[in-house]
Amino acid sequence: MLRLPPHTLLLALGSLALLACGEDSTPTQPMSGAEPVSGVPLADAFTSNTWTLKAAPPDNAFVNQASAGVVNDANGLPVVYMLGGRDNDGGSGASVLTYRVATNTWGSQGFEPRVFVFNSNGVGRIGSLLYISGGESFGSGSFEIAGGFWAYDPATNTLTQKPNQPKITSEGVTGVIDGKLYVLPGRCNSDLFPNPGYCEVEPFRRLFRYNPATNLWATKKPAPHFHPLGAGGVISGKFYAAGGTGTNTLDRYDPATDTWNTLAPLPVGGEARGAVMQGKLYVVVTNFNQTLGKFVFDAFAFDPATNAWTRKAAPRYTHSEIVAITWNGKPHLLAVGGIAAFGGSPSRVELYTP
Repeated sequence: MLRLPPHTLLLALGSLALLACGEDSTPTQPMSGAEPVSGVPLADAFTSNTWTLKAAPPDNAFVNQASAGVVNDANGLPVVYMLGGRDNDGGSGASVLTYRVATNTWGSQGFEPRVFVFNSNGVGRIGSLLYISGGESFGSGSFEIAGGFWAYDPATNTLTQKPNQPKITSEGVTGVIDGKLYVLPGRCNSDLFPNPGYCEVEPFRRLFRYNPATNLWATKKPAPHFHPLGAGGVISGKFYAAGGTGTNTLDRYDPATDTWNTLAPLPVGGEARGAVMQGKLYVVVTNFNQTLGKFVFDAFAFDPATNAWTRKAAPRYTHSEIVAITWNGKPHLLAVGGIAAFGGSPSRVELYTP
């Protein structure tokens, strides 16, 4: 994974005006490393298997390697909450941003609270709270796996520190089953091993479970494979982890038996983002093509009933998070955040219609 030189400058995000940008209705097509296809009328923007460009986040927002979760507002409309992230120079301390697909606008929750990590283990929603665990930071003056665990309450715009995981981790995937948080980190801090919380090596595949009723973590059976910067989700009470840096494997965890199974691998391996929609795991794989000098994207959907992957249309921008929403009574995926600091394209929102 590429790293930028460390910087400690924190850029303050003040109150941001809501930005409403005109959407680009040009859909992408299901091919590897697809380029935008021009000349498609607006009426075709929400046809099956297409991505549609939406409003860009505010200028200077800390959206690189950010995480996100979804909570509906009082009208039942989905609101995406961006948690954590960094700027192009490594600065962190991101204020919480919101994106509303119904109005195609970004907003700010105010300067505070702020999340000082990027590349977290993902976000899981339990009740009305969004839980974010783990992450990385340049806050000490150099890169470190910082860890941490917080609960964010959109109703009160408050961030509450929760008990840390048994290990200091980052780059993982998260799912929620029966009101409990399942977290499979990808990396562990080895800087001060053998002190408590540190690991002998960074690659990490232990599974943790957090129970909000007891406010405690439990260690579960390790995954068969490592999934740093992988994609994950829950289908029918089972937790899936797919892809990640250097792998195309797919593993499924059954909490009833505390066991893992390895299923059909992704057709293309690499850094992945994904979400569950309509009982299938949708995954976008991002790889930097040295010959082309740009990122290329591949997208697939996994059907547990057939244990098979199907190629889907790929987005055109790099994204740090993909979430599932229901809008106008129909399921969609929203790809948000970015990794523009590593040579990717400027961050945009892309809406996928299955």
